[in-house]
Amino acid sequence: MHELFAQVLNKKDLSKAGDLFSLEDRDIKGDLISVLQKIGEIIDNKDYASNDNDQSVVEICVTRVTTAIRETESIEEHAIALVRLLELCQKHNLNPSSQEKDPPHAKIASDIMSCLFMHYGKGKVMILAIPVVVNFLCCNNKELGRNVSSYLSLAALDNADLLARHMDLILNSVLRGNYILSTVLPQIFTQCRQAVIDKTDRLVKIVDKCEPSERLSLFQVFGMIAKTDTKVLEKHVPKFVEYLSSTPLSSMILCLFVDMATANPFIFVDHVPTLQKAAEQQPTFLIQVIQIMGALATLNKDYARKSMEYFVSQFASADQTVLTVILQEIKALSLNNHDLLALNLEEISKLSQNGSSAVRILVQQLKEDNNKYSSPAPAENTKQTRSVSSQTEGTVTIITVGNPPNAAYPSGAVAIRHTALPPSNMSSQQSLTKSSRASASQARLTMDRPVSPLSSQFSDRLSMTSAMTYGSTQTGPPLPPEPLRDGVQNFCEKHMPIIRNFIESISVRIPLPSKCSIINGRHKRYIRLNFLCGGQGDQCLYGNTYFSLNTKVPKTWIHVMFLAVQAQSTSALNQNDASIQSLRGCWDSLWGDRSSFLTLVTSSFPSPKDQDILLQELQSSRFFDVFEFNAAKKYWACFMCNHPEKMLDLLQNGNPVIAGQLKEKKGRWKFLKRWKTRYFTLSGAQITYNKSHSRKETLPVSKIQSVKAVRKGVRDIPKAFEIFTGDQTYTFKAKGQQNIEQWVQCLHIAVARVQTTDKDKTMKESEAGVTDNNSMPAAPNNGEVSPQNNVVIERPRSVMDTKL
Repeated sequence: MHELFAQVLNKKDLSKAGDLFSLEDRDIKGDLISVLQKIGEIIDNKDYASNDNDQSVVEICVTRVTTAIRETESIEEHAIALVRLLELCQKHNLNPSSQEKDPPHAKIASDIMSCLFMHYGKGKVMILAIPVVVNFLCCNNKELGRNVSSYLSLAALDNADLLARHMDLILNSVLRGNYILSTVLPQIFTQCRQAVIDKTDRLVKIVDKCEPSERLSLFQVFGMIAKTDTKVLEKHVPKFVEYLSSTPLSSMILCLFVDMATANPFIFVDHVPTLQKAAEQQPTFLIQVIQIMGALATLNKDYARKSMEYFVSQFASADQTVLTVILQEIKALSLNNHDLLALNLEEISKLSQNGSSAVRILVQQLKEDNNKYSSPAPAENTKQTRSVSSQTEGTVTIITVGNPPNAAYPSGAVAIRHTALPPSNMSSQQSLTKSSRASASQARLTMDRPVSPLSSQFSDRLSMTSAMTYGSTQTGPPLPPEPLRDGVQNFCEKHMPIIRNFIESISVRIPLPSKCSIINGRHKRYIRLNFLCGGQGDQCLYGNTYFSLNTKVPKTWIHVMFLAVQAQSTSALNQNDASIQSLRGCWDSLWGDRSSFLTLVTSSFPSPKDQDILLQELQSSRFFDVFEFNAAKKYWACFMCNHPEKMLDLLQNGNPVIAGQLKEKKGRWKFLKRWKTRYFTLSGAQITYNKSHSRKETLPVSKIQSVKAVRKGVRDIPKAFEIFTGDQTYTFKAKGQQNIEQWVQCLHIAVARVQTTDKDKTMKESEAGVTDNNSMPAAPNNGEVSPQNNVVIERPRSVMDTKL
């Protein structure tokens, strides 16, 4: 063991502990196992929980060890020693005291788990860690339980098999109230189905107590159960119907109902009006409701008649995708109800001139079916021409053999024509009878993972079999080919309701940028996102400027911005639209590949994991310290616009003013800093404080980059606040939560006003004719677009530069 580590640990010398961070990581790498063993001996002592000095020494040493392991990338070498330390922690008290203070062993366990699960993709590490970490779910420490749940959610991405071995422990933890752990269940369900199915009734009971994301995970599990054992869910259908009004869940619930109706349509007899009302209010649900009605049609003649009436009533309002689904359900229904097809053939025939070739083909087939049912002809008298249609990856192929009238091909030739079929998430063309519907359930929307509806539809089309053959007689001329459509417009047109629902749901959690800019950095270009306050009140912090963020995930942001632009439009946009061209300009400036932009915007929506990454980026940039979502007005606004009543307390003569004693943290090392009380005053654009009895120091507000309230958790009361300048971080404590909030809010106002003043000054100089003689040469015109399209290219400026 390194002599400094030996001195600190053997003598419990806190004064030397800070010097551990001056050691090079590579110099202590070989000593880390022995250091961890020594730490284990110290924390296993009976008096450790009451010895503040020992606790401080151990916390510093654990931090130094985990830092060295991370920097030297040696987690696999030290995983065994770290896991043994976790096992030691489990032998001691982990439950918080009456003062809600975490026990020292719980703090150590959290730090070690954080180090281990940074490497959740390393199988050898997870094999050691997961069996020990799941045991922490049994303790009554809520904070520790949340941390463990978050780590296990990460581990489930690559280690579902390992977690599934502990399914009973995980389920019991969820049912005891650790609802956040429910997000793990969809990922490990397939490895241990029966254990979850056995607790279905108890899982349904906790749905009302869960947060929206947790509720979503539970319904994903119910969707998987519906594909395996629908009977256990049948008694819960009335409960599920209540959630149809919840936008994030409704689509998933209806897909679950489709699978249940395939197995037993009778359970939905009493819910037909509710389902039809849901489809009326949200047309995007119509396809699933039609599928359920198609299943009900197999019960008896009366339900077949009611389903046919409902199908025909939707002809006028349905789009081409839905019409395809309706006609295929009618085709399945008519196999056992020939008279219903004949009664409604006149209405069906009106669709013969529809713009979709798939609809026209199905109408023609239904006419031929009706002729076949009413007057079947002998096989030898049929014409030589026949057509075979098959559906493969969204394409209908018409193969005509023989010589139909007005044929343009010589006798004996074979004409093959491919026609695009609109994508749909139905499979009833294969479910022609009640008994065969079960085989079609595999082609419906899957809920095995939290993916967007479009991704599910795409997978659905790829998984469908292509074996539908109908005998037919084609007497008319070949159908005219459809004109080529713009790929983006076609995509948006088909999925407009889904896009709008998606943007509506995520805009509550994730703010949408007002502008994005391409910045030419020294080594590469990057994207800068600009967010605008939605309130724009008189005292708005960002009334004349933006909150800016240089993103590390431009692909996801561009995708979200595309969907947002489309959601705000009244009609489907095409690639020639100015907004779409602007976003494509950003994309091309970074990657220069136009085809990949089309692939991006027509791909599946950003997953929950992608959305979490965006949230983390916003949190790290301290966006949520300044902005919050205004649920009543449905926009993101700064706290001054959301809480104008606070202006009287924070402003004097229009300027932020506050004064009082603050405790400032001082010291060389992070873990050895001590609080020192001083008197601080914020007035206008200056912060002044007494450094000694005869000396005052000043910190210009213009040097402050950001201000952050320090909380242990996102929802916890702030304990302190931090001020960040270009080269230093200041940490302060005030008396009570209210004083901390007042200081943070006043500082935000002061910083925002200084930035606005600087911007106004720059604009005036620019208008006066100040030019930039040192600016960089213009970049190639590969995506530069005008500011009115909310996408601009900015170039970095030197000290003398002025933005024109």
